Formats: sequence, structure tokens, C-alpha cells
Amino acid sequence: MIIDSINNWKSYCGIAPHYEEAVNFALGLADKPAGRYECEALPAGSVFAMIQEGETGPWEEGKVEAHRKYLDMQIMLEGGETVGYADISGLKETVPYSEEKDIVFYECGGQPVRIGKGMFYLVLPQDGHMPCRRLDGPGHFRKIVLKIRL
Repeated sequence: MIIDSINNWKSYCGIAPHYEEAVNFALGLADKPAGRYECEALPAGSVFAMIQEGETGPWEEGKVEAHRKYLDMQIMLEGGETVGYADISGLKETVPYSEEKDIVFYECGGQPVRIGKGMFYLVLPQDGHMPCRRLDGPGHFRKIVLKIRL
């Protein structure tokens, strides 16, 4: 898992196919309403993004998730969240991998990391992450979840 300021996103060029084009596409969506957006300038299915808004949930109700086909880049536009991080090699699977949804779930946990406005994190296939959590009371977030096919 990589955590950084959005100002440094170019430092990671080459981490995935179409990374630079994908991030430029996602950043152009910052003022769009919540929803899913396809990047039509790249091959179908290779890059899409979702604008998500909501309230953070209790830590103990979270589930760690991981993805195999897509790199996940989550860019915080407003508010913040606590995300749990754990290497999946040491986690107990609770919901088997769904090929269709590209997701597997594990028990709650991980090392908590605070993500605030102007930050992003990159999640690779070995990175379990538990997004949209809170440790110290409810909070609002608005973020871009960018999916880049590996």
C-alpha cells in the first residue's frame, strides 16, 4: 500500500498500465456527482472511477477487502477516513473471491491509517484494506476510487 499527497501522484508513473492517463482522467472528475465513470479514451474495462460520498462507519464493523485484477487508487477530495491495512497473506478469508466483482473479503482488522483531504492511497493485489472506517466518531468523506486494470 502506498500513501501520499495527491501532489506527488506522478512519482508512481509506471506502477500500472495507463497510470498517468488514468489519474488525469480521475482528477478531472473531482466536481462530478457521485457515481461511476468510464474512461472512454482507454481500452474498454481498463480504467474506471467512482465518486463516493458518505459517512465513515465503526471500525469493528469493517471488513478487509482485496482485489486481483485492478489497482485501487483512492483520492480523498473532502473530509477523511481511517483505512485499515494488512498484508493478505496473514488474514482469514470470510467471503471467497468473486471473479465478477474482483473482490475478496477478510475478517476486520489491519493497521489503522488516517487519510485526509488531499491524500491518496494505492492498493495492490497483496494489500488488504478496510476503507471508510472511523476510530474517533463519525465523519464525512468524498473521494474518487480509481480502478486501473493490471
